[in-house]
Amino acid sequence: MYNCLGAKVRYFALLFFCISIVSVAQKQSYPKGYYQFPIRPGLPNSLAGGLGDLRTNHFHAGVDIRTQQREGLPVYAAADGYVLKVAVQRGGYGNVIYLRHPNGQTSVYGHLLKFLDEVGDYVRSEQYKKQTFEIDLFPQAGRYTFKKGEIIALSGNTGGSAGPHLHFEIRDSKDNYLNPLFFGFNEIKDITPPKFVNLAIRPLDINGRVNGQFARIPYTPVKQKDGSYRLEQPVTATGTIGIDLQAFDQMTGTGFRYGLQCIEIRMDGQEVFSYNMEIFPNAATRDYNNLIDYDMEQETGQRFLRCYVPDGNKFNLYKTNGYQGKLMIRDTLSHQIKIRISDSYENFSELTFSIKGESNDGSIAVPETEANPEWVQTEIDENVLKIRAARYQSTNPVATYFASGNQIKARAVGYQSGAAVFVSDLREFMPDSVQIGNITTKTYFRKALMPGIPQKYESEGWSLETDSTSLFDTLYLAVQRNYTTLKVNDRGTALRDRVRLTFKSEIPVTDKARTHMYRYVNGDYRFVGGEWKGDVITFETKELGTFMMQTDTVPPRLRLTENSGQRITGYIGDGLSGIDKFRAMVNGTWVLLNYDYKKGYIWSEKLDNGVPFDGDLLVEVTDRAGNSTILQTEIVEKPKVVRKPRKKRK
Repeated sequence: MYNCLGAKVRYFALLFFCISIVSVAQKQSYPKGYYQFPIRPGLPNSLAGGLGDLRTNHFHAGVDIRTQQREGLPVYAAADGYVLKVAVQRGGYGNVIYLRHPNGQTSVYGHLLKFLDEVGDYVRSEQYKKQTFEIDLFPQAGRYTFKKGEIIALSGNTGGSAGPHLHFEIRDSKDNYLNPLFFGFNEIKDITPPKFVNLAIRPLDINGRVNGQFARIPYTPVKQKDGSYRLEQPVTATGTIGIDLQAFDQMTGTGFRYGLQCIEIRMDGQEVFSYNMEIFPNAATRDYNNLIDYDMEQETGQRFLRCYVPDGNKFNLYKTNGYQGKLMIRDTLSHQIKIRISDSYENFSELTFSIKGESNDGSIAVPETEANPEWVQTEIDENVLKIRAARYQSTNPVATYFASGNQIKARAVGYQSGAAVFVSDLREFMPDSVQIGNITTKTYFRKALMPGIPQKYESEGWSLETDSTSLFDTLYLAVQRNYTTLKVNDRGTALRDRVRLTFKSEIPVTDKARTHMYRYVNGDYRFVGGEWKGDVITFETKELGTFMMQTDTVPPRLRLTENSGQRITGYIGDGLSGIDKFRAMVNGTWVLLNYDYKKGYIWSEKLDNGVPFDGDLLVEVTDRAGNSTILQTEIVEKPKVVRKPRKKRK
């Protein structure tokens, strides 16, 4: 099993880990002193993010080095190497350089303010040649070389950065992410242990129960005087259960939250689960959505890591027992649980509690009076259909399932927050509808789609198609079509990759060129797109939920703040579909406009700084619905700023 403490143990843990990731990586080494710290080397520093931080749709792939809340600090080559890749991205890493080193590894420097000297000239000339702001370039190996400690760029805040910092990565020869902190950077010091925040225990099959319920039960770890953690609430369970953990690392001298390097869980002294964020493959970042409680993240923004191997997992960060880290409670004894979380500097915290086994004889307390439910709600939990009937009271609480012409009756398994709870195994049958009391509710189930194989389901007015990489696990497809809306399962269902959907509105669409599909989330429309063929629109998505047609006829906003011979600046934006492209022309010649999407700011960059802009200026901005705003004006001399003399205070 993994042990998160001790360099020698880490070596063997890493050796096992590298073999177990289906040969994505060879044995790694962490030579101290090979790499130089890329920002303010030799001076104390701190991080805004670490390897494995839980971010939207991905684990954070490197460290974020703080730059004193400002831009323009020198960025130094961490080791001798040549430029493998250089790119300009609207989002993501923004301006980024990849250096390949003699040891076969690659260092990455993201969110840069600007590239320097020959590299900067090369990027700018290629942008002008291809007439594009965003660009990926792979110069010939050895064309641009740097010695360790040479300045390669200036730090910035470009791309998807939330503030000025340097994103720094070290990757192995197979492009797997390594933990930069294991290379011995003395600029970073940390003696602060990680922190437990929340814990949830949940049933993982139809017979599992926690505190007598088929429900995910949250708990709050309480820190003790000696620094350890305990659960103050009692825990009872039976069957197959799993632990979801919300915890984070802390670092000395900062208020940031970081991902954990290692998690170990023991039951009755035997290790059942180990998680080790030391290396992970570049190609598997979206698998993150299957390793967290994705539904909880979508609903609340809270990120809980599943401390067991979920169905459909291919992303091997684990070593577990024969039950894949799931806890098997099959008696009425008290079982001791110990969870240890640790960081890259071997600081750790421990949480201990006990789980008392309970019997599950199927009996529940039933009320003496009768009352029909106020409402009935359905949800999918793994392979289980869970139904809650609010305020339902009956001496014989029964649900009647209707599936393929058959009727199947099942008693409630308990009450939760005043609602009777019913469960059924979707692998046995998928009901068309269910009746509880006087309420009959449709489930809208269509088909069970299997992972790993291309499949297609077609119905009147819509279809859904997957390929071999679309699904983590079985998708119990539930779809509702209504006028201009298509609801596909819910937004808490995670996908590994894209699915393809077709949709025909029940209402005629007159302006198809500007009508597209949008994902509707909490009152916000998020552009998805789509292409029309006749009356059917086809679109792809990596997220499920509610999709709605929207017609965007409003052109983008465009406001120039300067159009002088020295530079062109301004602001652009769009209220619905979002900015697609933009361009500037001076006397018919293309001019590079840089773009900071976070501020909506555009500014020019000349190919030759010695030649002033002169003549007619055209700026055009187009949104993703095809609406354009065009501004035509003349280049003017930048007016001189006349400063009024300050009045002296008496």
